[in-house]
Amino acid sequence: MVNEDPWHFKRHDLARRTLTLLTEGPARALTLFAPRRTGKTEFLIKDLGPQAETQGHRVVYMSFWQDPMSPLAALLHALETSLKQGSFADRLRRAGHALSPKLQLSIPMVGKAEVDVSTLTGKPPSEVLLYLDDLLERVSARGKPTILLLDEVQELARRQDNQALVAALRTALDKRPDRLKSVFTGSSREGLAAMFAARQAPFFHFATPIDLPALGEPFVDHILATMADATQRRPDRDEMLDAFHDLHRNPYYFRMLVETMLLNPGLTTAAALREVHHRVAAELGYQDTWLSLSPLQRAVAQALLEQAKPFSQPSRDFMAGKLDEGMPSQGRIQAALRKLQRLGLADREDGGWRLADPEWAMWIRDADV
Repeated sequence: MVNEDPWHFKRHDLARRTLTLLTEGPARALTLFAPRRTGKTEFLIKDLGPQAETQGHRVVYMSFWQDPMSPLAALLHALETSLKQGSFADRLRRAGHALSPKLQLSIPMVGKAEVDVSTLTGKPPSEVLLYLDDLLERVSARGKPTILLLDEVQELARRQDNQALVAALRTALDKRPDRLKSVFTGSSREGLAAMFAARQAPFFHFATPIDLPALGEPFVDHILATMADATQRRPDRDEMLDAFHDLHRNPYYFRMLVETMLLNPGLTTAAALREVHHRVAAELGYQDTWLSLSPLQRAVAQALLEQAKPFSQPSRDFMAGKLDEGMPSQGRIQAALRKLQRLGLADREDGGWRLADPEWAMWIRDADV
């Protein structure tokens, strides 16, 4: 089983409710939002996917983040793999292997064709989109609906070349509303809006939006209990809860904290927490990211630390104080924001803007750059 990992905090109730909403409610698709590295993918592959498989559904998982330059190839590979023998867990393990260099496509009215998937970049050939539709027909040819788990789908909205794929996918799902149920996830609200919420969006009103609930004290208690079982060490619970909140309730960072404490038994919780902040900054390249930005982009990022309205007069005054060139125009601020957004550093939320990674925001503040 995928979720035999003892460190995994099982979210069976959330998986059951999500699956019920998808298969028994009016929704034919869901969009699930959560910031990156907060447990979205783990929920899909260790909770929701196995739960769906246990109830007799075929489950297909793929991430558009893993292969943003060739999403069609990755999607074809995931669908092909789902038709092979084995459990959902088996298919996930096989998915870690390299894509098959060539696919034998059986295309109606065209016959068989051989396609090198490594060349499937840019605008896809129409015959390959026909093959995608054929694959979706085959994976959904069972009694219960097939569940498609499509992770970080906002990546499709970043490239003009993906429009034909998005249109073909929408058409294929429209044709099989009772046989294909989809969960689209994203770590960018604006990116998801570009796919599902804006009136001109390709999936406008296609899916019901839900948020992945943030983890809380039960998660911390589970990790502490697992830590005690594995090592007979149990740090002070209140200190660990404070550390969890200091790490923005991020499970990825919190597990890094536990790993640091296990590798360095002499460290206090506070010392281990400082080590984690340094490690995250180094591993995610915060310094290099900062140095790669233009002076205006840096000033905009710093302004977002204080408020969500970068076009306001106080924000523009702040930016002017950071720049040698005076107050920037709204057009230049907008261009800087879009650049930060493309880099995954900023995002729109509740009508304003925010830095996408609160740990990077803390690094900027603490570094006093």
